[in-house]
Amino acid sequence: MKTIHLYKFKDSISRKMPLFSEQSNLNSLNDLMQSDLMDVEIVTEYIIDISDDIPAEKLTHSALLELCTAAKETIEHYFVTTVDNYDVI
Repeated sequence: MKTIHLYKFKDSISRKMPLFSEQSNLNSLNDLMQSDLMDVEIVTEYIIDISDDIPAEKLTHSALLELCTAAKETIEHYFVTTVDNYDVI
């Protein structure tokens, strides 16, 4: 068995975290509570155990979605995307 991490952002699934700037990451509850004043994007990280003989790099989008439903753990990452009409991604 091997553990892989998949990241879902909007309708895409990737093996790498989408490129958001470190400053736009919301780390605390206070940051999240202020998020109604800003646009926030959510990236969901899925931690999945799969068999060693499954080539995760060659799986289709629908197969990756199925793997996400069987994830042993999920983590949501929140990112600010605009502040005062300026893009901070």
